[in-house]
Amino acid sequence: MDFITLLYTSDLHGSNLAFRKLLNAALTYKVHAVIIGGDITGKAMVPIIRRGDSVYEGYLFGVKEVAHSLAELEALKDRISNVGFYPLVVEPDEARALEADSARREEAFLQLMLERIAQWVELAEQHLRPRGIQFYMMPGNDDVYDVDSVIASSDYVRNPDGRRFWLDDDHEIVGVGAANMTPWACPRDLEEEELQERLEQVMQLLAHPSRAVCVFHCPPYNSQLDLAPELDRDLRIVAHGGQVLLKPVGSKAVREIIERYQPLLALHGHIHESPGFRKIGRTLCVNPGSEYAEGILRAALINLERDRVKGYMPIYA
Repeated sequence: MDFITLLYTSDLHGSNLAFRKLLNAALTYKVHAVIIGGDITGKAMVPIIRRGDSVYEGYLFGVKEVAHSLAELEALKDRISNVGFYPLVVEPDEARALEADSARREEAFLQLMLERIAQWVELAEQHLRPRGIQFYMMPGNDDVYDVDSVIASSDYVRNPDGRRFWLDDDHEIVGVGAANMTPWACPRDLEEEELQERLEQVMQLLAHPSRAVCVFHCPPYNSQLDLAPELDRDLRIVAHGGQVLLKPVGSKAVREIIERYQPLLALHGHIHESPGFRKIGRTLCVNPGSEYAEGILRAALINLERDRVKGYMPIYA
């Protein structure tokens, strides 16, 4: 094969619409492999309370939504799922019980997250596996460790976090889903020293680092792929002269590993506001960005020859 085509995205955060668009893009462009580089779970559960026969109400982005039939209920559930949230239909007493019991609420939230990932695995198996398209899905720093077992239950979908796989005879893929510490202390946030150790471990798995594809959820520090709004002590966005101030928040460990090993391709995410393609030495670094809450797929299509990136382009759908 002269080249292989990769379809890469990250930070879908539970958006059903963005995920379906990803599957469609994979089929349209006839890619060799699909790669999701982290942060696959959503951020909120949305209770939909049954108020009477075929009358349901809930709040989406602070706006009251009312469904007056089962068909309208399904449409409401789809709207909630498409922006990455998890609808949960409950009776009024169930809603009160969830509100009063944080442990019960967290358990319900976790179950919905795992169910969505299982649905995505099933969809990938149904639509991509028969066409011989490889599928890689890696959790990111926002994702709880419970999702790993859901991915591992599939003999088709592969999780490259801490592992090495072969994309073809020439190119290996490895991944690290963790990120350097954030103000929110996410499940897979690490201090730079520990992140450096994780990165070093996966690089040691490679037979040919110079031809490798490295899926590192966190972008390299000061790469223009890691610019995020500056926050004050109260986690409020800092602005000056009416302009939001941006600062690099990527990982210095990720940058050092890329500079030293110079893999062919480094795939990132994590910072939604900084999409782009940048070179660090010979390594092409990619952050597709994310607009999951709008149901928009941001992705990158990348062609790889044996020893070079043949071409690449952003996808916005």
